[in-house]
Formats: sequence, C-alpha cells, structure tokens
Amino acid sequence: MASLTSIKERIDSVESIGQLTRALQAVSSSQVRQYRRLAEETNPYIGLIWRVIADVYQEKEFNEAFPAFREPDPALPVLIVFVSADRGLAGGYPGNVFQELQRLEERIPQAKKYISVGKKGREMLLKRKRELIADFSDISGVQRFREVGTLSEMISRRFQAREFGQVYLVYTAYESIGQLTPRSIRLLPLTDMLKEREDRTEIIESTLRGGCVFDGDPQEFVFSLMRRCIRMTIFNAFVSSKASEHTARMLAMNQATENTKKLTDELILTMNNARQQAITNSILDIVTGSNAMEQG
Repeated sequence: MASLTSIKERIDSVESIGQLTRALQAVSSSQVRQYRRLAEETNPYIGLIWRVIADVYQEKEFNEAFPAFREPDPALPVLIVFVSADRGLAGGYPGNVFQELQRLEERIPQAKKYISVGKKGREMLLKRKRELIADFSDISGVQRFREVGTLSEMISRRFQAREFGQVYLVYTAYESIGQLTPRSIRLLPLTDMLKEREDRTEIIESTLRGGCVFDGDPQEFVFSLMRRCIRMTIFNAFVSSKASEHTARMLAMNQATENTKKLTDELILTMNNARQQAITNSILDIVTGSNAMEQG
C-alpha cells in the first residue's frame, strides 16, 4: 500500500485539477450564452437577405448574367472553408466536424483547396497534406459582423473570377446543449441554398420574370448582394461553431470535474484505510513488545 504522504500528494494534485476543470467549465458556460445569443440574433437577418436574393433570382436581367445563379462548372476546383476548434479539451468536437469534412470530400470528385478557421482544424488539414491556401484562425472567435469581411470578400472575388467552381462551408450547428450537428453546405453557387429555402418557405417561383427596373450595373448590384449574404452566412456559422465548441468543452469539463470528485473520494478512503492500518500495526507492535517483556 502506498504511503500516507504519497496518497496526500495525489489528493492535492487531483483537487488542483478539479479546480482547473471547474474554472474552465464556468468560462465555457458564459461563452456559450454569448455566442448562442449572437447566433440567434443573426437568424432573422439571414432570412431577410435570402428573401431579397430569392426575389432577384426571379429576374432575367440578374439570373442569366450572374454565375452565382447558375449550376457549377465541374471542370473548376472546389474551395472548402473548414471551421473547427481553436483549443483542445472539447471532447469529440474536433473529430466530429472533421468526419463531416471527410464525408463531403468523398462526394466531390474535383480537386479541392481549403481555408481553415480554427487552429485544430488547420493542424488536421496540414497533417493530412491537404492544400491549404489561407488560414483565418485569428478570427475564429469573431463577435462582430465586419470582422469576417476579408474572408467573405476573398471567397466572393475568387469565385467571381472563376478560380473555383463551388465553395463549401463545413461547420458545427448549435441546435441545443445536447445536439451539436456537424454540417456542410454549399455557399456558392447560391442555387443549393435557394432550393433549400424554396422547400421550406416557398419563396421562389417556378418561372422567371422580366422587366425589372433598376439603377446601375446588374453585375455589381448582385455581386454586392452576394458578398453581404456570404458574409452573414459565414458569421452565423462562426458563432454557431463557437457556441458548439464551448458547449462541448463545458460538458467535457463537467465530466472531468465529476471524475476528480470520484477519484478524490477513492483516495480519501484509501488514505483512511492506510491510516487505520498504520494505527493497527502500531498497536500490534506495542502489544507484542509488552508480551515479550512480560515473558522475559
């Protein structure tokens, strides 16, 4: 049996770990509320901008002239924006979203290039020799809409220049504290998300209209609208992923805290048994010595 001193040292060590896990749990809990609120507040704006895009989609002047409204060119490579965790201690969160990325890769025969958001995601991509063209891990904790402007501008312009035929976004959707769902959606062209919203809201008509009256260049008008839509969608995905990451970390730290409590209780029981055994041995030594003196 281990000595009392070594058992006490282990108890102190486990209790210190418990204090750390409780602190991390508290921090993640406050971050979950903050990012969940941001995600909920952006949802109405996303719905509104998609309604505008769906309306523009019906006009021939815009629909026939803009590549974002057409089916993708299969000859062009595909860009994938991969949003993952910034830090560890988040349970299976990084692995789950990477599995979603792998499922997406299996469905795409074209050459693929990547943009990473989150240090863990960047490490996963580099370790597996993926072609990483940019890393935006410094904005993974974004809390303001304008902070994703550079990324959305880069995506929009490269797609418009036909460097990529499709742009996908892989992230984790926060649905509830017990349901964190890895997702992959096609950002560009816009046809996939327009069809998805058509199924849910019936906001798209089956035939194209014409004769829309507008002022300015239609290409510039729709491109500006597309950039804003992509920026809003990316921002919502970022804050949803961050809420999911902190939720996963909060749950993992809660489990770790419970484990430290159980281990501490076991060590205290072991220490009490060792102390009792030491007392018993001392009593036996005294009795044995006393008997030996009487017989002598």
